Amino acid sequence: MDKKYFFFDIDRTLGLDISQVIPADTVYCLRRLQQEGHFIAIATGRLQCDGWRTAHRYGIPSMVSDGGNSLTLDGKVIEMEGLPMENCRALLHELERRHLPWAIFPDNTLLRYTPYEEFRHLGQANLFTTVVQPIDIDQVQRIYKLVHVRPAPGDPPLSTYGLSRLPYITNTYLVEPTDKGAGIRRLLAHIKARPEDAVVFGDGLNDLAMFVPPFFRIAVGNARPELKERADFVTKANDKGGILYACRKFGWL
Repeated sequence: MDKKYFFFDIDRTLGLDISQVIPADTVYCLRRLQQEGHFIAIATGRLQCDGWRTAHRYGIPSMVSDGGNSLTLDGKVIEMEGLPMENCRALLHELERRHLPWAIFPDNTLLRYTPYEEFRHLGQANLFTTVVQPIDIDQVQRIYKLVHVRPAPGDPPLSTYGLSRLPYITNTYLVEPTDKGAGIRRLLAHIKARPEDAVVFGDGLNDLAMFVPPFFRIAVGNARPELKERADFVTKANDKGGILYACRKFGWL
């Protein structure tokens, strides 16, 4: 059997919803793939430290994280790049001028920093520790992710400043890298593997960038329609044994 290189999204692909709990049949599948000599890794938009909690818990040694900007190989971070700082500073200055609250992730931790007290209750606040303190925008050296309040309906739209921006919860936007495909290619290059041997599993819009040739693309049954249209195969839902079903169907187990 030819060795394959598997990359799995976490939320709603491996994990149930955003719980990071992986169904037992999928855990079994991951273990069997490794026993058969295949390479397995996570491909997630989550920050490295956040994605690694799931990877470590389930014995997954490698990971493309932070939307493609971070690479972990055999438990070691080998690359980790932040967002382009001049672009981020320009966006933050506009947010300040328009009095739109924001928070930044300047470190590889689950701490986010903001000068706005109200941000303690915005943008999945329950998942992170929010530190409220003064921030000099021009002195910030690195930003991995940025969350900000959206303009009110009818107000002028914000410039993207060349940054990827996704609608987030509680009337906010999430600014983060969104090219998992590029991260997968760089990790494959590190281990001298061919992109033609990669298999990617996903469900959401942030997986579109890795649903490209020559990767073999599998959408779980609960995936967004836009992703299913790009898939080479649509399997069962992730809570219905979809990952194990696909791996058996194509003879990888």
